[in-house]
Amino acid sequence: MSNAKERALRALVVKACHALSAQGLVAATDGNVSARLDAQTFLVTPSGVSKGEVTARSLLRCDSTGRGIGLPAGAKISSEILMHLAVYAKRPDVKAVVHAHPPTACAFTLAGMERLFREPVLSEVAALLGPVPCAPYRTPGTAALAQAAARACRNADAVLLARHGAIALGADPWQAFLRMEKLEHAARTFRDAIALAGSPGRIKRLTARELAAVLERHGTPEVKARWRGRLP
Repeated sequence: MSNAKERALRALVVKACHALSAQGLVAATDGNVSARLDAQTFLVTPSGVSKGEVTARSLLRCDSTGRGIGLPAGAKISSEILMHLAVYAKRPDVKAVVHAHPPTACAFTLAGMERLFREPVLSEVAALLGPVPCAPYRTPGTAALAQAAARACRNADAVLLARHGAIALGADPWQAFLRMEKLEHAARTFRDAIALAGSPGRIKRLTARELAAVLERHGTPEVKARWRGRLP
């Protein structure tokens, strides 16, 4: 990758980090963002730094094993790098990964109500994200969590991490951020709908015909395939 392209990519990582902080999708030094420089090299946010304070210069390089490349003295790769790398290995098409702790979406997994995210409820979410799976709880920062998240990402661009947070994937860091933002916005809408309706079961879902119509107009081939079996 040329220097100019790397500078542009660093700027997008920073933009995504600052947006995560501004939108309240992370707290303190939580969360991490990475981007693929080439097949074997990645940019990643440093450990212990608020996403609102990340700069282009503070981003670190690592290889496909998570080992730092030319790290400044005292700098440390994000603790969740194994999860990012497992996703990249599972999805060669993915160029960026955002991991955050969206509070409302995470609350649904604490309440055991994550199944709602796999239902066709909101048309824009159904068309742009498709069904959102939930990876089982595993200790953060471990290889077990990395593998669980990667398996869940095989056919999804956004995944809930049970009792932990979520990850979103994209062609670049900003697209990954926007998918994370949409996931949390859906969670807030679900929460309000449940409060008004009285239970998740009373929330209206898209019919098979309604789902087919919105996918025909707005869905990508990948998202359409994820809803296979739910269409007329």
